[in-house]
Amino acid sequence: MLRYIIRSLKCLIIVGIMFTLVVLIMFYTSEHDANLRPWNLFDGNWTKVILFFVAYAGVYPLIGYSKRDVAFGDGFSERRQEIAGVLRDMNFVPEDIMKSENPEVLRLHNNSGIIRALRLWEDTLTLTGHDGMITVEGQRKDVVRASMRIENYLASKS
Repeated sequence: MLRYIIRSLKCLIIVGIMFTLVVLIMFYTSEHDANLRPWNLFDGNWTKVILFFVAYAGVYPLIGYSKRDVAFGDGFSERRQEIAGVLRDMNFVPEDIMKSENPEVLRLHNNSGIIRALRLWEDTLTLTGHDGMITVEGQRKDVVRASMRIENYLASKS
């Protein structure tokens, strides 16, 4: 639950910043009355704007993050380096394989500092091996891409 709240707050921050930038760019690149200010554009509608942002930020973690299971077989802990190599093409690097307490868990994050900052450090992919399956967890688009790459890798190995 705490992770959900943190993701919602981060979404609220990034959407607020992007909205502010768009409004300011549109305001200062268009013709307007000299007495008009950017914050006057939403007079009487601030509660609706804020409610929209809060609702969006509250729903986004439900649709923006997911889990997906991939049939792997046995030996995930022995093949963690191979899987990390497969995902390196997506610009994901392991956080620290040697310091991991659990050999059945592999955490990766994006190697690009810009992308990490734009996602507010919510770019982690977590791979968990259990009962011949791998559960891939993270942002929905990364989960889909990573699971497809793992499936293709496994198909080429067999």
